[in-house]
Amino acid sequence: MNLEQFTQHVLTLLQREYPTRGFRSGEELGVITDGVATFGMSNLFAQFQQIQAQQSELDENEFTRAIIEKFGDAMRIVDEAESPIPENWDEAREKLRVQLVNARVAAQGQAITFPFSDDVYSSLVIDCDRGYAYVNQDDLERWGLSAVDAIEIGKKNVVLAQPALPMAVMRGDSPLVSIQTGDGYDAARVLIEPIRARIIAELTGDEDGVVYAAVPNRDFLIAWPTDLDADVHQRLCDTVANDARKRSHPLSERILRLSKQTIEMAF
Repeated sequence: MNLEQFTQHVLTLLQREYPTRGFRSGEELGVITDGVATFGMSNLFAQFQQIQAQQSELDENEFTRAIIEKFGDAMRIVDEAESPIPENWDEAREKLRVQLVNARVAAQGQAITFPFSDDVYSSLVIDCDRGYAYVNQDDLERWGLSAVDAIEIGKKNVVLAQPALPMAVMRGDSPLVSIQTGDGYDAARVLIEPIRARIIAELTGDEDGVVYAAVPNRDFLIAWPTDLDADVHQRLCDTVANDARKRSHPLSERILRLSKQTIEMAF
């Protein structure tokens, strides 16, 4: 059973147990939503695989009860919680983040969006315990904030959240740089000029150089030199495309060309 099949299995259980809740598949792989909250299946699937590996035969009834109990607890938290979007700007200021989102997902709501590519938008979110919540125009008006100012604050807060940003650097004949902190904003870091400059300097020795990069999903940013061996370059492109199709929170198969000042579609 893969992540997609597991998600469908869980969805069938939830639709049967909570027929009026409106559970359905999310726009992203491995996500279930009831229209109010979204539930990622990746961690639950990993737990399922671990249990399956430890037991020669998984008790279906026991598994079903565990799923129902888990979602019952989650729904009670959602139902009892206040909106994650603060009314007051002083409360929202430090929680505002810039985010990258697949165009299909952005089209589902009223979130503030900015063009990034033909299949991805940049957006604004409030970071909260359950993940993040999209900011809309009403929120900005209530805070007395322009969209341009908001996205600059969102970028600054992403940097401040990880001031000592861990960056994996592979040297040698096939140099690579990747960012994968798991905080939900790794792909969005491509929007931030000082981070682009650092990536480019690591790969070329000069922050005014140019490199290729990709954001196949929300939690991964990878970059490599433009003069990389053609076979290695193609393998990276294939890996990016596969990652964008199969990982949760997918973004884009497209390859980017980065300079310190610009982000362009390479091909």
